Amino acid sequence: MSLWQLELKKAFRSPVVYVLISLFLFLNFSLLYKHAGIRDELKVTNELVDKFGYQIDEKMFAKLRVYYLAKLEKMNELTNKKIGKTYKRANDFFAPSEYKNRENFNKAEFHVMMETAMIENYYESISNIDDFYRKLDLSKNALSDIRGYGLKGAAAEHTRHYYRKLGERLDELVQNGEHKTLFFFGMIYRMHALLFKDLMRSMIFQTMVLVVLITAHIVTYEFQNRTHLTAYSSKRGRRLMVDKLAASLVAALCVSTTIVGPSLSVYFLLFDYSGLWHVPVSSFFNREFSFPYISWWKLPFAAYLGLIVVVFIICQLFFAMVAYVISMWCKNNYVAYALFAIGFGVAVFVPGIMPKSSLALFWTIYTPFSLVLNPHLWFMGWNVFFPKNYVPMTIIVWIVLLTAAMAITLLKFKKEPIH
Repeated sequence: MSLWQLELKKAFRSPVVYVLISLFLFLNFSLLYKHAGIRDELKVTNELVDKFGYQIDEKMFAKLRVYYLAKLEKMNELTNKKIGKTYKRANDFFAPSEYKNRENFNKAEFHVMMETAMIENYYESISNIDDFYRKLDLSKNALSDIRGYGLKGAAAEHTRHYYRKLGERLDELVQNGEHKTLFFFGMIYRMHALLFKDLMRSMIFQTMVLVVLITAHIVTYEFQNRTHLTAYSSKRGRRLMVDKLAASLVAALCVSTTIVGPSLSVYFLLFDYSGLWHVPVSSFFNREFSFPYISWWKLPFAAYLGLIVVVFIICQLFFAMVAYVISMWCKNNYVAYALFAIGFGVAVFVPGIMPKSSLALFWTIYTPFSLVLNPHLWFMGWNVFFPKNYVPMTIIVWIVLLTAAMAITLLKFKKEPIH
């Protein structure tokens, strides 16, 4: 067994790691369980995709209209039989004034009402898609950002330029028909936020905690146990730090897989995406606010999910490298935990104190610490702080910075006295 494997084995010998993994997975499963009640309603979307495909055009809309009217007629036959009443719209059945009438229907019959109402939501919303995108005025968004963040001078001009670029992407998106696709109704169920904000962000911080704990433990083990004089006294002993780096990076990969794998598996077992893997994430129906999600590139859901997971893992490797460098300098795992937490806070805090007229306000967001705060907006054009190059540039810059930091740290350790 090689030295780096022995170091890795040492890291996973602590019961604390397994306790934390179990706790984090329990929290993730609990989060998903709280939303499990909507899974039957989400099946309606997949049924529509199976019947009509996910691309919306005039032919599909005409077929959907016939299907919806047939469903509404069937629903009215049921309500007329049960309560002697019919409805012009299925959603009228769910009005507060109809609460007592709903008590007359069993679970299967109530499902018919719910399904018809969901189909009605899609039918009515499709009619408004073109008008919605025609009314989008990104110059208003630019003005809102400038006023909201108090931007001036070069920063304000940068914001206007940003929205001009986003406007070009919006025109391309509309021309490609990326927005005219069926997806889970974001305004109702907020599935994008559930997966990429609530669950993914939780997993990011959970894995980060484990990665920092494990890395600091690996690097400082000999110093904490006062065996460093023996371990590092030889020439090969100094190179042990390279093995510790390899073990730390492999540990980060292992922990990421352990947290992400089961959590995403449970998520996709609960919520059926079988007909939606190829739907662009810029779908009109994926929007959860008055402003839609606009991806900087045409990204099907499957590709977007894959990219998010890749960036997730890269960020954990960055955190392992940061913790490695800190631990090499302080040689105390508890101090390393504290310094990492302080560094994280400072990195997130710094953009907020930058001059509102300076472009430094935007440069300071290119850190993995700021990046992980909003995984649901990776590769999205949302506001001026989410440019097209945000994710790739952050990764490139920090690969260079951390590689340099580790090289300097290893050279320093190779020459410094160990007593």
